Amino acid sequence: MAFPERRIVDILLTTLFFAGVCAAVYFARRIILIFALAVLFAYLINPAVKFLQRHSLFFRNLRAPAVVEVYLAFMIMIAVAGYELAPGLARNTVVVVDKVPGLMEGLSTGDIATQLGEKYDWTEEQESRLRAFLARHKENIQDLVRSVDRFLADSAQWLGSALLIPVLAIFFLRDGDRIADMLIRLFFSLRRRPKLYALAN
Repeated sequence: MAFPERRIVDILLTTLFFAGVCAAVYFARRIILIFALAVLFAYLINPAVKFLQRHSLFFRNLRAPAVVEVYLAFMIMIAVAGYELAPGLARNTVVVVDKVPGLMEGLSTGDIATQLGEKYDWTEEQESRLRAFLARHKENIQDLVRSVDRFLADSAQWLGSALLIPVLAIFFLRDGDRIADMLIRLFFSLRRRPKLYALAN
């Protein structure tokens, strides 16, 4: 068998490399998303950091203290909003979280027909019709129960991941200019750097 041409080998290697990069991006999609949101968060609060850096009473022209001041103000705003909104929100959330498992179990077993019948004074015929409906759609209801369980588990994971966003944003705010400068120097020629610096700024 003849050895394949160099062009075919190049095409195959390029395809394999592209597929490998796509697979790596797919498997690391959550981490990449967290980093992208951290960069976005840093970008959104960067004007406040620059303002404090220029107008701070004690730490003028110092980047790190300006970042700390912005984060302290941010935490104070969250604390005030939490103090105003959290009690009612926490009570309602606890009630919903407590009731969802019982509601899902009642749907899957059909016991919810009895509960609704007692609450709204239904006749036995109405209860039996609802029980028959739930029995006919038992598989769909069980799929719904599993979907709700997955949604709650994924929500808890995403909430934990979301807490990383402001932490990572600290590093982008403090060292973002140096990171951009290092990447531009590493990957681009001297001739192209001025345009890239302007784009980064």
